[in-house]
Amino acid sequence: MNSKLIKMISLIMVFVLMGFQISFSSALTEIEGDSKISGVTVYPESAMLERIACFNLEEGSYKVIFNNIISGVDENSLRISLTGEASTRLYGAQVKKDYLEEFPSERINQLKEEIQVLEDRIKEIQNLKSLLSEKKEFLNSITLFAKNQIPQDLITKLPETNELKSILDFLDIELTSYYSRNLKFDIESRELKNKVSLLKNELSLISGTHQKLKRTIEVDLEVLQSGTMSLHLFYLVNGAAWHPIYDARANFTQSKIELISYGIISQITGEKWNDVNCTLSTAKPSIGGRMPYISPWTLKPYEPPVMTDRVTEAPASAYQKRAFREEELSGKMEQEEEILAITKQKGIAVTYQLPYNITVKSDKSENKFPISTQNLAAEFEYSSYPRVSPFAYLGSRVVNGKEFQLLSGRVNIFLEGDFVGTSSIDNIAPGEEFDLYLGVDENVKIERKVVEKKTDETLIAGIPSRTRKTTFKYKITVENFKSKTIHMKLFEAVPVSEDDRIKVKIEEVSPEPNIKDWDDRKGIYLWEIILDSNQEKEILYTFTIEHPRDMLVEGL
Repeated sequence: MNSKLIKMISLIMVFVLMGFQISFSSALTEIEGDSKISGVTVYPESAMLERIACFNLEEGSYKVIFNNIISGVDENSLRISLTGEASTRLYGAQVKKDYLEEFPSERINQLKEEIQVLEDRIKEIQNLKSLLSEKKEFLNSITLFAKNQIPQDLITKLPETNELKSILDFLDIELTSYYSRNLKFDIESRELKNKVSLLKNELSLISGTHQKLKRTIEVDLEVLQSGTMSLHLFYLVNGAAWHPIYDARANFTQSKIELISYGIISQITGEKWNDVNCTLSTAKPSIGGRMPYISPWTLKPYEPPVMTDRVTEAPASAYQKRAFREEELSGKMEQEEEILAITKQKGIAVTYQLPYNITVKSDKSENKFPISTQNLAAEFEYSSYPRVSPFAYLGSRVVNGKEFQLLSGRVNIFLEGDFVGTSSIDNIAPGEEFDLYLGVDENVKIERKVVEKKTDETLIAGIPSRTRKTTFKYKITVENFKSKTIHMKLFEAVPVSEDDRIKVKIEEVSPEPNIKDWDDRKGIYLWEIILDSNQEKEILYTFTIEHPRDMLVEGL
């Protein structure tokens, strides 16, 4: 076959292929996808939206167009899937941007008008407050005049009772009216300013330059066999987040803790999630999976931080945490679980599938949805370190359910039905034993005080000694005002010398502690106390410190 024939065949093939492409594009039918958000997967810093559009299509080629797509779409996350009776072939999808010649400003104009009305009212209130202020100055002048004039009149004549009463009644009525109206104006002004702030935030969100773009998603597909089909559109958006929060309700009578897990969802993506299927995920798709840059480990001279006068003490809960780890609970932990969300482990992430549809507005408001509830068997125990904190801290050792992954978060504490404060938990694996701290219980009273302090710095006949000897006597009182017996671990630090010139002598401890030098910490005493209802116990200890007379001892 000669070269001319080969070139001719090649040209014919090119024209045939071009003709096929032209006929395909000319046969492409554009249809608008009437879609709605049906599902949302919320991540800690973003969300994956699922849109569904349903069609009944004949055989042919189509371009499905989704209009009014919000601005915060991550184009690289776009994913399409097809389901249904129709036999289809998917060719691709893309996010298309078109600049609008005229920006739709109806909502912007409405917001500006609302803001202007509110700001005008704020100015009106300021003017009214100015008038009130002038009236107050007039009343002050009357008061000042009365203070000066009435004593002068008393010298020459006694004012009529009716005159005095009328002046006092007038001032009382007018001053009461002034303070009442002034307070009313302040409250109204504050509320108006809050409304203006919210409207301005909304205005800034919709009036940015990114809103001047019209975004659409176009999907090209071919229907090989006619029928019904559903087109599922997935894409990642910013402006959404969730975090866990917990309620812990302690029941002393039943020795149980009801632990309820919630997901707090908020979003400002620009569109409302109305009656959507929701999944909460711990994954962070915005963080890349590539390992960080490996940099060398360099050393340089240490520069000490600037010291302040403030002394930071370890929180009492830290001592409690260690105390619980010293002693394992005896007996079998029983659990009653109610799974409100289906928990799944996907790779390194955990997901919670909520069993009901939810609605979340795009206004940054926090929406609270229950995930699970557990009734955990618990042995309650108190801990206290009165040298640092004069409170009794309640805690328990519990075992997490085998179906639950608990994420770190805040815990709202309820004791016998009353809200008493907040605590926190770390990440807890399914079936893991952990300490649950329930905060301060005011029905257990702790008091630590010095009952005696005696200093001796003389040798004989008034001659000063070269050393100063100081004796301290402390008393710690523990009272149980609860209706049941309690267990307590009480910690106290007795002084320990780190200098040979400072002598410490422990003279009396009553009763003796259960453990001295607890956790290998010198001078830390631990008493394990059992207190019946309305019972009181005392701990007394005495020690003497001797040191050079001219030495200032840190810690005394």
